[in-house]
Amino acid sequence: MSMIGKAVRLGQLFDRESGNMVALAMDHGAPLGPVIGLEDPRRTLEAAAGGHPDLVFIPRGVVKVVYPILVRERIPFLLALDTANTRGPEPDRFVLADTVDGAVSMGASGVSMHVLIGPEYTTEMTTCLASAAIRCDELGMPLMAIMYPAGGNPYDVDRVKHAARIAAELGADVVKTYYTGDQESFADVVRCCPVPVLMSGGPKAKTERDFLVQLKAVLDAGGKGVAVGRNVWQHENPAAMLRAVRKIVHEGSSVEEAVSELD
Repeated sequence: MSMIGKAVRLGQLFDRESGNMVALAMDHGAPLGPVIGLEDPRRTLEAAAGGHPDLVFIPRGVVKVVYPILVRERIPFLLALDTANTRGPEPDRFVLADTVDGAVSMGASGVSMHVLIGPEYTTEMTTCLASAAIRCDELGMPLMAIMYPAGGNPYDVDRVKHAARIAAELGADVVKTYYTGDQESFADVVRCCPVPVLMSGGPKAKTERDFLVQLKAVLDAGGKGVAVGRNVWQHENPAAMLRAVRKIVHEGSSVEEAVSELD
């Protein structure tokens, strides 16, 4: 019966009409610290909730302080199972901080995990991802794998599509990865990955238009949406920015139509 559970939960995460996803990323606090826009997770989620994200992914400690908002707004969440510390001695090592069983007990609709492809700890991280994928299948929990090449040019299409394919091979249900810079190369990433691929929102873009142009290219390339953090909650109007994102992801709107949500 676990595959029924997974199908039900995946149905909570992808939009019924478009089949795409707008995920709000709020798992930055431990790796990066209380960066601008994420100082108070409750305030951050309150500000963004009006933009109607399809889901949010957050660690256990943040779940404990924002769950009343999740319940009130009926926003599903993924429990972030791992963490890193960019100021520690191993900034490129994500380590397990939670369990799939714990995600079930907290009411999560799935889990998320990172793997950096390239550093010394790559094998350790991929092994953890594989183990989590097995447990997710046993419990009917979707798994979002956040796959980033590290070192050299992390946006190189061959490296990005290899990273995405690793996640699919190990059992992930959704892959979040870097945008490779143009529609044609990202379409190659999507073509080589047998599970849905999302664009990683990344650091805040110079302008809203710059970000939305990238997002439009991702959707036109066959990507299934975006997992976005800083480009929403570092915006002066997070809800409006989410609505602009949704215009492209769920309505197939042009960049100009999406930008109009910000006026």
